Amino acid sequence: MNKFQRWLFSLHLGIVLFILISIYAVFATLLPQGLPVAYYLEQYHFGAVIIAFGLHDAYSSWIFRLFMMLLMINLTGCTIKLIPSQRKRYRPDFSPSPKPNAENLWNELLIFDQVKNKFSKKGFKWFQKDGETWGVKHRFGVFASTVTHIGIIIIVMGSFVGNFFAQEGFFNLIPDEQAVFHENNFSVQLDDFYLDFREDNSVKQYYCDLTVLRNGESVKETTIWVNRPMKFNGIQFYQASYGWASRLKITDNEGNEAMNRFLRNDESVFFEPAHLTIHLFGYFPDFAMGHNEMPLTMTEREVNPHYAVVLYHFGEFVDSFIMNPNQSFTYQGYEITFSDSVLYTGLIYRRDHGYYFVLLGCFLLMIGLIMAFYTYPKYILMRKNELYAVTRQNAWGFSMWVKNQLKS
Repeated sequence: MNKFQRWLFSLHLGIVLFILISIYAVFATLLPQGLPVAYYLEQYHFGAVIIAFGLHDAYSSWIFRLFMMLLMINLTGCTIKLIPSQRKRYRPDFSPSPKPNAENLWNELLIFDQVKNKFSKKGFKWFQKDGETWGVKHRFGVFASTVTHIGIIIIVMGSFVGNFFAQEGFFNLIPDEQAVFHENNFSVQLDDFYLDFREDNSVKQYYCDLTVLRNGESVKETTIWVNRPMKFNGIQFYQASYGWASRLKITDNEGNEAMNRFLRNDESVFFEPAHLTIHLFGYFPDFAMGHNEMPLTMTEREVNPHYAVVLYHFGEFVDSFIMNPNQSFTYQGYEITFSDSVLYTGLIYRRDHGYYFVLLGCFLLMIGLIMAFYTYPKYILMRKNELYAVTRQNAWGFSMWVKNQLKS
């Protein structure tokens, strides 16, 4: 049991776990996430391996959670093992031994009491031990690794909490549509969505004007874009994607409207009176024909808009069209038109209950790193005709600092 504990709390296991988590994350980055299982089995020769190791939903998979749990246990054990020695080094009478090859910084021009006063002004506290005079500063820095480890442990804990209990999802909105959050008693309405273009007509950024409604009343209005989400009621809303939605109108031979709805690219609708399936292959705002005789759009600016439409009757191909806006065709006495198109947005929402754990962990991690690199313990040992700068971190830098102070 003791051997197993030593292995479980060892530095070697911690390094191995870091390497395994890194490799796993690389595969997760290379593979698309969250798609149906059938997609991976069809698209990849090693699809079964992807599914078995949970790489299709990597950060919620059992193997990733196992790695993170082991890492948290390992770090907790390492931290507990460190604390007794750190408490010993924190004692007021603790003094480290100078290295055998440590440089003696004393010279005949120095005066003992003046040296003590000089370094006292720099924050050093002096004590006597075994006939030697010691100055110490930043004694609390011995706990730097513990604070750093605790920060990492809390971050991992926060990822677990978020992984298990996060509320998240995705929805699309066209202008004036709403997404209702019944459990939270509010809805999000898209007021407008628009693109910002570069000089070469490529998309630079896309923006959403959103209104949050509660009981029909506006409680918040804001504009979001990529990397600038909206937060409301503890839920973050992120701009994720966009596309075009095109209005399909069908009227009978008497001019009565039989259908009026939006279709997104590669979406179909079944019109029962004519047993007709209308498939919008795509809307092309800046239409051109590619070398393979397939329609494409040069830019997202609406400078030459066209629609590519395919018709099916009881699943059998009927015809296909390239149409201008408001151009119509007739089928079994019904007039079919695509009149206009609007941009829609895709929004991701997420409520992460582990957010504050991660925030606290990051804060402690930064404090631990600052302690390790800037406020590590520093000792000055003085005895007759001897003066040594003693520290476990950055010994050369601390010695140079002491030398400069003695010269001034």
